[in-house]
Amino acid sequence: MSARPAVLLTNDDGIDATGIRALYDALEPVADVTMVAPADDRSGISRSDSGTFTVEERTEGYAVHGTPVDCVHFGRGKLEREFDVVVSGCNDSPNLGAHKIERSGTVCAAIEAGFLGLPGIALSLYDSVTGSREFGRDEYADAERITRYLVRETLELGDRRPFDYLNVNVPAGESDPRIRITEPTYHFDVRIDERPDGTYRAWDHFYDPLDPSVDVDLTDPVGTDRRAVADGEVSITPLFVDHRTPEPDALESLASGYSSDGESRR
Repeated sequence: MSARPAVLLTNDDGIDATGIRALYDALEPVADVTMVAPADDRSGISRSDSGTFTVEERTEGYAVHGTPVDCVHFGRGKLEREFDVVVSGCNDSPNLGAHKIERSGTVCAAIEAGFLGLPGIALSLYDSVTGSREFGRDEYADAERITRYLVRETLELGDRRPFDYLNVNVPAGESDPRIRITEPTYHFDVRIDERPDGTYRAWDHFYDPLDPSVDVDLTDPVGTDRRAVADGEVSITPLFVDHRTPEPDALESLASGYSSDGESRR
């Protein structure tokens, strides 16, 4: 694109987070960036929206007392400009796996953009050993470069864009990491432990294969997001928001076999 694109920049870690400031600094020289982000940390909020929220105008942008989805709604619906793309992040831990990505406020801002007809790009930074930790400002350098690249390439595709949003996980500390186009890993398991006080704790084992202290093999094939993260690659997962279903004929028997008494006609 020859003109500077208009970018709506948001996150779920809050407007003061290091990651969103890094992406602002990366995009501002090449795009018109408007920061609309939660006033405080709203991690893991998924696609929740508040309905009613307040907004503070600050020097760096707009601080929304609400969720990342509220931020997308405010930016698109209230500000007097047409945005070309929504960028969300950069999160300070990975967001991957089919069962996890829609729990992430970072990713769900990009999903909301897709539903509203704008391309979304969600970015997360990860440590290939620990997964999440506190990252220094300079450790976002690869995420910054990749963000600039993806904004440009996404908008160049225009109507030929074969996705609604991108879920991107970038390694910290890797030397010139390769990009891998991936699909979400579909593995999921939960253990339930009963505590002495009678409450129960659900333990998600999704990240165990990435933890060197846990004796669990990673069996995900190349081309999945968790495999790419294990290999220290940039995982870019292109996704649609429409929850596509099988061809109608594939499940015709499910409809035709039903009778009014609740029994199968088959």
